[in-house]
Amino acid sequence: MSNIAKDKLLHFFWGAVISFCLIIVLGKLGIIMSLIIPAIKELYYDKYLGRGNCDIHDYLYSIYPTIMITIIKYI
Repeated sequence: MSNIAKDKLLHFFWGAVISFCLIIVLGKLGIIMSLIIPAIKELYYDKYLGRGNCDIHDYLYSIYPTIMITIIKYI
């Protein structure tokens, strides 16, 4: 069994899908958007609207794929 919570895996999965699409289509602008969109989701949807649990770890798991794709593509 995985020690990573299902919620974190879902953040990682959707972060990978969104960042891959944005980076392929928009390039460096897609990287910036891939870092901003999860922050907006955590702050607005989870914290402001109260529909989820605002957690820094959710944000980090959402942007890890962006960091990995950026390293692979540009380094």
